[in-house]
Amino acid sequence: MRTDTAFVLTILVLCYAVVSGLVKRWYIAPALIFVAFGMALGPFGFGVIEGGADTASFTVLAQLALTVILFNQAAMLDLPSVVRRGHVTFRLLVFGFPLTMVLGTALALWVMPVMPLWEAVCLAAIVAPTEVALIDALLDNPRIPERVRHALSVESGCYDGLALAAMLAAVALASEQNDPDPGRWGWFAVRTEVVSIAVGLGIGVVGGLVIMRSRKHGWMSDVWAQLATLALALVCFEVGERLHGSGFVAAFAGGLAYSMMAHRADAQLPSQVTDAAGQLLELMVFAMFGSYAVFVGWRDADWRVVVFAVGALFVVRMIAVSVALLGTDLPGRSRLFIGWFGPRGIGTLVLGLLMVQRGEIQQTAMITQAVVVTVTVSLVLHSLTAPLGIRLWPVRSPETATPES
Repeated sequence: MRTDTAFVLTILVLCYAVVSGLVKRWYIAPALIFVAFGMALGPFGFGVIEGGADTASFTVLAQLALTVILFNQAAMLDLPSVVRRGHVTFRLLVFGFPLTMVLGTALALWVMPVMPLWEAVCLAAIVAPTEVALIDALLDNPRIPERVRHALSVESGCYDGLALAAMLAAVALASEQNDPDPGRWGWFAVRTEVVSIAVGLGIGVVGGLVIMRSRKHGWMSDVWAQLATLALALVCFEVGERLHGSGFVAAFAGGLAYSMMAHRADAQLPSQVTDAAGQLLELMVFAMFGSYAVFVGWRDADWRVVVFAVGALFVVRMIAVSVALLGTDLPGRSRLFIGWFGPRGIGTLVLGLLMVQRGEIQQTAMITQAVVVTVTVSLVLHSLTAPLGIRLWPVRSPETATPES
């Protein structure tokens, strides 16, 4: 990344921070604003943000962002609470995710028949993760039932890890079709799943114990505890990569272990620093994404890619959620809200980059176009329909509001 590109991105963050409260009232995803900035200031606009076919800087930034986000999402999961209150979430993960994968794969094969089976599975996994951070302003509205917010938040936190595992397994199988040594890709699948999970859990447990003990004895302040947590996420990623596994799987597993250690010690660590770091990195990724990828992706995409993106975002998502929630006591409008608002963001971008880098695949261009179109359509439509989503519930006083309504 050039020095002037970093400087411009820093100025963009500062400018957005000044008006962030106003943007939140309009329910516009901050990522959409940074994509627009990137489009205006990139090589197809004023040319002050670096962009091009060399994706090295973008890849590093995106990997850092997803690492921090995955660790934070896992660390914020209250596993006992999820088990205790998570009937709806359990159904979304256990029934909804596999169905999303099956329907997404079928849609890819139907719309883009040139795509081999395992590459279609890869694409279904890439576009599966949801990111509720893109609709934080919407979920902060008290009219949205707490039960709906909880289900969407936990689903989003777990979907990245599930989709990553599914995509890496599919990449191994897809690459095996083009590689004369199937044993190499079989071992790749084992490393990315088993080894990475073991590494992440080990680092998360040890790091969590050290941080909790240090805070208990008063050796560490809250600010340094947050910085140590951020460093722990990056250590999980780096060790996972050095062992030729998946740093992202290790980061998610590390966050889960860290969360368990914190709850075991009955400790509540503030997360402002780690959250802010994740958001900052994510917004910079979207600015660079808008500077080059949006123009090229849409320019090269044909109608099949657009049909797949819209179908994956709304048709597949709505069917999977509706089937998964059959038999629950959730009202119809809650199911509609959960089904519609499954925005795609940083998880889809990074999984797409990871697939291109690690896989021996045939339809790289088509999958890349599908990622670009899916993310941009999601950012626009989910931002535009956020005010309509709130109207599904009437204004209620705190005395009359119920979590089930």
